[in-house]
Amino acid sequence: MSRPKKTKIVCTIGPSSWDENVLAGLVKNGMNVARINGAFADIDELKRVATSIRNISEDVALMLDIKGHEVRLNKFDEPLIINKGDEVVLGIKGDRLYPATYPELHKDIKEGQIMIVDKGAAKMEVVKIADGRIYAKVINGKEIKSGKGMNFPGAHLKNPTLTAKDVDQINFIIQDKWDFVAASFIRDQNDALYVKKYIANTQLQLIAKIEDQQGVDNFDDILRVVDGIMIARGDMGTELPFEKLPIIQKELIFKCNQAAKPVITATNMLESMIDNPFPTRAEITDVANAVLDGSDAIMTSGETSSGKYPVECVETMTKIAKESEQYLVPEILPALQLEDMKINLAMANAAYEVYSQLEEINKIVVYTRSGVTARILARLNLPLRIIAFVANDHTKRQLGLSKGVEAHILNKYWVDRDQAIKDMITNGYEMGALKKDDKVLLIGNSTRTGKGVVNYPNIFEYIEVKNYLDND
Repeated sequence: MSRPKKTKIVCTIGPSSWDENVLAGLVKNGMNVARINGAFADIDELKRVATSIRNISEDVALMLDIKGHEVRLNKFDEPLIINKGDEVVLGIKGDRLYPATYPELHKDIKEGQIMIVDKGAAKMEVVKIADGRIYAKVINGKEIKSGKGMNFPGAHLKNPTLTAKDVDQINFIIQDKWDFVAASFIRDQNDALYVKKYIANTQLQLIAKIEDQQGVDNFDDILRVVDGIMIARGDMGTELPFEKLPIIQKELIFKCNQAAKPVITATNMLESMIDNPFPTRAEITDVANAVLDGSDAIMTSGETSSGKYPVECVETMTKIAKESEQYLVPEILPALQLEDMKINLAMANAAYEVYSQLEEINKIVVYTRSGVTARILARLNLPLRIIAFVANDHTKRQLGLSKGVEAHILNKYWVDRDQAIKDMITNGYEMGALKKDDKVLLIGNSTRTGKGVVNYPNIFEYIEVKNYLDND
């Protein structure tokens, strides 16, 4: 049997992947999370994609990526052709070009500000601001396309964290029981907490997209209050000096691993596969390095939303990930922001020590109603499948962002420790997650019921599955 993929894959869904046969191909080849870019979607599209995904798989998580305070141009029919030295006017509503998502942009920038369109397709310098219009000189680029995003390196924009469209979309996915919301351009902890107000007491988990210098500078504070991180290299590469990206990527991934919070490496991973059925050698290396850096998940953007080869792209990512995962080195990491998880952390570290002495162990079974213990185990890079028993469908799907974790629902409480062990093993066997000849390390935290704490202790056991199948 082929080795299962540990690294998770997030796919952006768009016109190229709306067809249910294509979606089924993405799932078959390794998609764990379906992402919809809210900047280009309406509620009807969210409904349609969610229905299609659910018709194919109950295991694929749904993620809405809200545009937040991203600045985007208005929509227009034909690209604006430009040449070096041309003057471009970024005006007000009704003009050929204007900042549709932030009409007050002219108040936040000054003469000399660099403006970048479409992640570098065009670059301009502001030469004058008058009557609400921004006059800029083209530095390079050939055209400006409709609806594209804009970046303003070094500028501190005052646009609101969420738009009315964002709020409407968030309210919809709460009702429709999605799993994640990814928020663009999270600049600091306040931005993250502002979004969290809208998803408080819901099933949604918040993924913060780090895309500019402020997000990098305030990363530790942001990490403390969110559920996961997306390293959005497209906008980050225009907001920050591009030569700094590789080290920033490694530093942010390492901190996420320390904190046991899932981290997605995103943007331009297999960009050439938008038009070609195979990647460049540099892209292959980029995907491999993202895995070796410790990414929980790797993400497609245009490759699967508008490209010609969406299924082949995911198949390629899976091949690269599986090959690279063999070279991940198991290690006990320093803990970051895990002060309240001391028991979970101690058990995970003990699992590392036991595995290093008993290499015949081939799986870890963990009873983790919230998923936290599974995520703490995942950070160690043990070459073992982590079979996580969780309390509900949302936790099951949300673990689709945590590397090496295979989640199943086992929503039980026990008052007898031996019965708990037997139930976990027999249920795992019946689900197909465990085989008769498996030798597993079983980890379980005692959990609370409405009447108090159940009276079995925390479980940490080496178990041969066959012993629990052959004996009553």
